[in-house]
Amino acid sequence: MIVVNQLHPLFFGEIVGADLTAEPSEDLRDTVQDAMDRHAVCVVRQGPITDEQHIRFARLFGPLELPPGYGTRPTGRMAPELFFAGNLDLEGNIKPLTPANQNVAKGAERFHADSSFNPLPSKWSMLRGVECPPPEVGGDTLFVDLRAAYDDLPPEMKARVDGMTGIHDFWLGRKYAGLEVTEEMRAAMPMPPVHHPLVREAPLGRKALFVGGHCVGVVGMDPEEGHRFVEELYDHVTQPRYVHRHHWRLGDIVIWDNRFALHAATPLETDKYRRDMRRATINESGEEIDAYEYRRRQESAQA
Repeated sequence: MIVVNQLHPLFFGEIVGADLTAEPSEDLRDTVQDAMDRHAVCVVRQGPITDEQHIRFARLFGPLELPPGYGTRPTGRMAPELFFAGNLDLEGNIKPLTPANQNVAKGAERFHADSSFNPLPSKWSMLRGVECPPPEVGGDTLFVDLRAAYDDLPPEMKARVDGMTGIHDFWLGRKYAGLEVTEEMRAAMPMPPVHHPLVREAPLGRKALFVGGHCVGVVGMDPEEGHRFVEELYDHVTQPRYVHRHHWRLGDIVIWDNRFALHAATPLETDKYRRDMRRATINESGEEIDAYEYRRRQESAQA
C-alpha cells in the first residue's frame, strides 16, 4: 500500500510504500501524479535502485531532457540519460574542497528551477541519493513552494504580475549571483535568453509566482528596473515560511515540479564524504533530446 504524508505545513509530500524495483503500475503513476499535483515536491522513500529503474520510473511522466552531448558521453559509472550532482570526478573519486570547486557549486546554492533557461518545456526533476553524507555535515537541499508565495501576494501585486513575462538567462543569472562569467564561457556554450510568464497555472486551480535564480528581468522593462523587480519577488518567495529543508537518506528520490517550486543546494564543507546524486529531468512533451541540440534545430529551422 502506498501512503502519502505531508512533511511541511504548506507542501512537500513523502511517498512511502512504492517499489520502484518492480514493473511500474498504473496505480503507482496515478498516486505519484496526484501527490505532485497537491504538494509540488515529494520524496519517494525507496532503497537503492539502479539507474535503469530510475529512468524507467521517470519516463512514466514524460519524455526525458537528456544531458548536453548525450550520445557522446562516456559510459560506465552512470547511465548517460542522467545528470550528475555531487562531489565526485569522472573516475568516481572525491574532488578536493578547493576554492575553485566551491565557486563552481555556488550557482546551485541560489534558489532556481532546473532548465528554466532552456526552450524545452520542462516539467519535473527527479534527484536520487546514491551516496549521501551524514546530514550533520551538510549537503541538504532546500525547496520553495511558489504557489503559496503567490497566494500571499497582496491583491494589487497579483494584478500587476498577471500577464508579465520573465526573462531567463543562464549566464546573466550566474553573473548576478556573483560568479565569474567570461566571453570565452559564453562562446563555448551559447545560451540566449528565453521567456516564461511570471505567473503560471498550477493544478487544483492554483497559481505560482515563477521567479528564481535564472530569472533576471521582465520583458518590456528597463533591464535594471526589471532586475530589481524580480529580485523583490525572489526575496518574497524565499522567505523561511515557504522553505522546506530535505535531509537526504540513501535511496531517496526527490521529485520537484520545476514550474511551481524552486530548489537550492546547501554547501558540503568537507571532502571526507562521498556525495553521488543522479537526476532525471522530465519535459512536458516532445522527443527525448538535449537542450542544446533542440536549440540548434530551432535556429536551423528559422534560418
